[in-house]
Amino acid sequence: MTKDKLMLYTFAALAVLAAITAAVWWPISCKDWSLGLTLIVNCIIAVAVAVILDYILALVMKERGPVNTMSAAVFGMIVALSYSLGIPAMAMVEVLPLAAPEAFMHVAIISAVGLIVFKKLQGLFGRKYVNPAAAAKLLVLLPLLYQVLIPSDHVSYIPTMAASLDYNTPLSYGTPFASHIMYCFGNPSEIAAEATPSKIFEIMFLTKYHGWPGGASSLAVIIVGIALFIIARRYIKWRITLCYLLTTAVMSLVMTGVYGGDALLRLMFHLFVGSSIFLAFFMATDPATTPLTHRGQSIFGVGLGVLTVLIQTYMNFLGGSILALIIMNLTSPILDKVGLQKPSEEKIEKKLPKSKVFEKVKTYQCMRCGACMVICVQNLSPILIKEAFDKGRTEDLKKLRADLCSGCGNCTFVCPARIDLRNFTLRAKAALR
Repeated sequence: MTKDKLMLYTFAALAVLAAITAAVWWPISCKDWSLGLTLIVNCIIAVAVAVILDYILALVMKERGPVNTMSAAVFGMIVALSYSLGIPAMAMVEVLPLAAPEAFMHVAIISAVGLIVFKKLQGLFGRKYVNPAAAAKLLVLLPLLYQVLIPSDHVSYIPTMAASLDYNTPLSYGTPFASHIMYCFGNPSEIAAEATPSKIFEIMFLTKYHGWPGGASSLAVIIVGIALFIIARRYIKWRITLCYLLTTAVMSLVMTGVYGGDALLRLMFHLFVGSSIFLAFFMATDPATTPLTHRGQSIFGVGLGVLTVLIQTYMNFLGGSILALIIMNLTSPILDKVGLQKPSEEKIEKKLPKSKVFEKVKTYQCMRCGACMVICVQNLSPILIKEAFDKGRTEDLKKLRADLCSGCGNCTFVCPARIDLRNFTLRAKAALR
């Protein structure tokens, strides 16, 4: 597996989700534009801006920022699929950025800022500290706080989720939470007379018509996401997704215990709102901004779930998972050191993936997938050893037991970025003599 191939698989998965959402949304008109067509144009704009800027910056930065076309394309798709579209049927104010053609400009700006600032420039620091798409979206849309991130309707008519949420009890704006979900996410041309459990499940799990296009169908995200996890299981941090979803479910039940109401209704919202389910599979697992170790990934997922529910409950930010993700991203350097395997003086047999000969080998910056740490026969942490060696940190090399490296080369074999980790680790070992 190479980084380009991993990005190709991810791009294909995102393209499938975009196609499904566009097909379902096509009959829906929003400001005289087909919602499905708006999504397709958004995807084209976001990907084109990202890929073109990636190429231009590569010419300027040269070896410090080489061309990374597939990674840029994946980034562009995530920007487009995480940009909310569709004006809810109950909207009381104009929310221009949620429809074409205004949405096109915002998507282009987010893609440009994310690629330049949070992918290329952030990469110069040796690692990416925050998810580029999430950080760029928050930065660009912050001036539009009450039009996009927290629509005016939410401020005026949804004071808080810290209340009993059910199908019958009106909240402070006079509508039960279930009815709000139906009017917000349901098909605006086919609004049912009554919000029933089966109708809400159909909306939240099968098809939503407002919010993140990538999470319009929770079922599609789960199927496509799991398929991608199976194909690239060695390199995708699926533990984050699992722990996030489980923690979100538990936190939803806790909130129901505190405030009462229908447990399943609150659970469906927190799990299947578009931002939550899409982020769980395609943003929270970004290898560059998440922990290296399995234990660190589990803690990351738990923290992400807790923060998401708390933010959505108490901050009136119903897409709070994106803010929670950035907060947890900043903990990754600490979590990288949690759960490191204990170095072994004896070789431990490890199963290698099937080999494939490549005519050309292109080296990229480390993806921080952590695959090298799992495959080492001495349970070493090759990427951490390389980083310590590059910075001349002798004490860190001793703690990481670089002296135990047997030179088996497993780390280099599995590295999708094609970094010669074996060479770096052996050089670190020699430096300790």
